[in-house]
Amino acid sequence: MPTLKIPQKKLELNVESGKNLMDALIEGGLPVASSCLGEGICSKCAVKMTPQGTRTELEIRTMERNKQPDTMRLCCQVFVEHDLIVETTYW
Repeated sequence: MPTLKIPQKKLELNVESGKNLMDALIEGGLPVASSCLGEGICSKCAVKMTPQGTRTELEIRTMERNKQPDTMRLCCQVFVEHDLIVETTYW
């Protein structure tokens, strides 16, 4: 079972492998910014994630259109397969 480490909140969440990161964060009690409800088009849910992993084509296009830095990922487009460290500016 992967662990999400949230250093800003001094929090660790154990999540099911394959779980959507946005859903896991919300279920863990953390607010996630979004106006598209996880459809991958607003980029408000951008987080810094280590390791960063591979982006989907939708995520790449959205990040470019919304001028998000390459260091960020859309948590609505990430599926947790291993331990991650997650940070964002709005926590």
